[in-house]
Amino acid sequence: MNKEINLFEIETKQELQQLSQVKRIIEALLFASSEPLSFMKIREITDSYYPVKPKMLRQLIEEIQQDYMIQKRAFRLDEIAQGFILQSSEEFRPYIEQLYRNKRTEKLSHAATEVLAIIAYRQPITKPQIEAIRGVDSTGIIQSLLERGLIEAVGKLDVPGRPTLYGITKDFLSHFGLKDLNDLPKFEGKQYN
Repeated sequence: MNKEINLFEIETKQELQQLSQVKRIIEALLFASSEPLSFMKIREITDSYYPVKPKMLRQLIEEIQQDYMIQKRAFRLDEIAQGFILQSSEEFRPYIEQLYRNKRTEKLSHAATEVLAIIAYRQPITKPQIEAIRGVDSTGIIQSLLERGLIEAVGKLDVPGRPTLYGITKDFLSHFGLKDLNDLPKFEGKQYN
């Protein structure tokens, strides 16, 4: 097993190369993670290959942060929620919003179309009510439809737990070329209570 590298005791070219490799490993971990990575998790992984003292590891993370700022990268390394995460720089928000706004025109999956139809015909409706009709969890699909702006939260049901009520949006009408809900095809299927 390799010895731990100390910030003040870097003596060889090999130790410098190891630090460079640790820095690259940290970057790879950050790029691969969609959630904040804790310092302890980063240390656990890097120590498996290249043991580095915590102070040195912290310095490498700070160097990565500074490198991105100096290079004026489109992303930055932030420390949030007891961890580190790569995020897009604020100045690029309009472009990223455009990316996701265009996502609304992508084809809907069969499951998403099914949930959307249930909401359109039964609104306002809660997630548990949707799931009772479908018979499967709809959490991810509802989140996707919210992100696309096709549905929105329209209130809370006045029962214990106060579940969110969902309804369709103007973007839903626009997406399907409808003037209003009266333009929806008449529903001839099984009625659910």
